[in-house]
Amino acid sequence: MKNNCQFNTAKFYQYDCIPHETTNCYRIITDNGVYFFYEYQFIDVNILDNLEEGDVIHIGCHALNDGTFWLHWLVSWKGDLAIRDKLHYSIPHRYILLMPFLILIGFWFDLQLITIFLFFGLIFILMWCICRTLFRLINLFLPKQIFLRKRYHRLKQSDLSFMKSPLSKNRKTLSCSLTDLPVYEGIATNINSSLISRGTRLSFDFNGVRLSFNEYDLTNYFIPIIYYFCHPTFIAPGDKLSLVFENNKIQGIFNHTDGSSYLITHCVWISKQKAKTLLRYWYFYTISAPIAFILLVILPSEKLDVIINIFLWIFPLAQIIPLLFLLFYTLFSYLNDRSYTKRVLKWLYETTGHWPKEI
Repeated sequence: MKNNCQFNTAKFYQYDCIPHETTNCYRIITDNGVYFFYEYQFIDVNILDNLEEGDVIHIGCHALNDGTFWLHWLVSWKGDLAIRDKLHYSIPHRYILLMPFLILIGFWFDLQLITIFLFFGLIFILMWCICRTLFRLINLFLPKQIFLRKRYHRLKQSDLSFMKSPLSKNRKTLSCSLTDLPVYEGIATNINSSLISRGTRLSFDFNGVRLSFNEYDLTNYFIPIIYYFCHPTFIAPGDKLSLVFENNKIQGIFNHTDGSSYLITHCVWISKQKAKTLLRYWYFYTISAPIAFILLVILPSEKLDVIINIFLWIFPLAQIIPLLFLLFYTLFSYLNDRSYTKRVLKWLYETTGHWPKEI
């Protein structure tokens, strides 16, 4: 259980920050690795502004699939990224507090349709806030999180016996492996991230050309932090990139700055890891949605027996449909020409020594 957790002593080089959905994602580059984290994980992240290149830092983290790490705490003589020992909950937007008054006004003027719509909207928002708070509570008391917090408090008591200290004079950088693929190198500037209907659109300038791609990758919100296996797509201003194109579309990205790599498959490839991720999210929604359905519809209903019988037919279908859909997706990907995608995948793996993140 604890094998994936690592405790490293490293030299700080730089940090970068990009907006990611509803929070900010940070990247810390050290002499022996690259670490990612979300801003909401910690009480205060302003300590990073005080760190200078060469400062020694102590880090608790776990390894990700692409050779980088997810940070859980950081300790330095200039300050800490202090972990949260207490439950962190988010208060709904202040305008949501107006909804109960609007519901009362709807009752007063007998506006049934608007009142019902606002009532169910308010219930949905409250359930969402409660579920997110419960999820963070579960995340707080997972065995691995408790283990990491104990090590953090041991370090605060000047116990360095469990820390690894592979300090080096110079940071190791990766270079692209030899390939016959058309690889273009340049610096990413003027980066912009925007939300779209099914994900995020990332745009940036590269050698005087404006490029963009859509990331339909699943978020990490419903996976406990300790079980993250990938980090958000992270491209900061000034990052040196190597890109591979096919039909004027970005097929592969290698980030020289942090050593990350990304494979943009355009629906022609699916790996076992991506299949597991899809199933994990599908089954989360097919289990949580019926629970919400029971609370909102079945229990208050007078025709309880009829609705339960319908529910008993729908629930098994909801468990089978994701498997059938994944089978169809896999067959569809194998009917496409995957030779170029495989070549890009091989080049990224030979360059970094790890499987790239699939977008």
